[in-house]
Amino acid sequence: MIMELLYDGRIYPREEINCKDERYKQAEKEKKILYDSLYDRLGDEDKQLLEKTRDAMYNSQSYAQEEHFYYGLSMGMMLTQEVYERYGKRYFKTDK
Repeated sequence: MIMELLYDGRIYPREEINCKDERYKQAEKEKKILYDSLYDRLGDEDKQLLEKTRDAMYNSQSYAQEEHFYYGLSMGMMLTQEVYERYGKRYFKTDK
């Protein structure tokens, strides 16, 4: 089933990852409160600079998340390969 979803282009990890951890939700809430508080104190020019800073931070975090995804997927595949090479013959019959 996962192969079909991949082939059909129906898997969108970036859109489907939704952190439900309460620590994350609290940190996001605090970040928004701090951002809004700072934003309200700034003049127009500084508001634009803050927004550009936020966009740059979002972009860099997005690139880092992509690398983390690739790393995690690669590690999972290497682990699967290692387990199969070590124990596969014992548990999976390859001759038909």
